[in-house]
Amino acid sequence: MSVKFDPETALGKALAELWLGLKDDPGTRAHLRRCDDVVEVMMTPLFNRFCHRVKGMFEGEPRGWEARLASVVGLLSHLKHDHASTVLNANKGLENSFAAMFVIPMTEGDRPRVSELRFRRLLQRDADDLYPSMIRLLRMLDGGANLYGLAESVFYWGDRVKKEWSFAYFPRVPERKSA
Repeated sequence: MSVKFDPETALGKALAELWLGLKDDPGTRAHLRRCDDVVEVMMTPLFNRFCHRVKGMFEGEPRGWEARLASVVGLLSHLKHDHASTVLNANKGLENSFAAMFVIPMTEGDRPRVSELRFRRLLQRDADDLYPSMIRLLRMLDGGANLYGLAESVFYWGDRVKKEWSFAYFPRVPERKSA
């Protein structure tokens, strides 16, 4: 894991700048939001300009980093600007992790935003079919998710991320009482 998506890194700052720029460019944001898969994101002018800008930061990364970055860029368009404090939150740790947000209920006493079944199915996804599922999750979170946690999770999706998500999600889910 050589590339970091922290707010203090150049890449983290570039991603935040890209997301903030989408607020002033609703046409490009809408274009990205209509992309059904990562390949469509990779064919957008915005992604190609961004990729050219940051490619030096990915030296030493295995092949295919462009597609993983395209997933991140495409998902940024689904983060709402009226949740800027959540999106740009720089706090780390399990309490502030992206997966921990799935358990926060919409209202007091309500069920988690993401059901246990949906969460388990998400953990079964591989990186190639993760993009549409992540769009659905962002909609369930009303577009309010941490940009840095989202970027790192999607870019490095695999067993390590899945384990981290499990440790962030399952302890916070209320236990069901059996009959």
